[in-house]
Amino acid sequence: MTECPECAARVDHHDKILGEVFPCRDCGTELEVAATEPFSVQPAPREAEDWGE
Repeated sequence: MTECPECAARVDHHDKILGEVFPCRDCGTELEVAATEPFSVQPAPREAEDWGE
């Protein structure tokens, strides 16, 4: 079983693909699929604001 690294909620891996970004169903943290075998997730990288530059 894989858990959210932020809140330890169970993360369902059904139909998830490598690199997919999705929110944790409990805390809303954006997670990224790091591996499919065995299934693991990590916090998704945050995009920096460009402020129109």
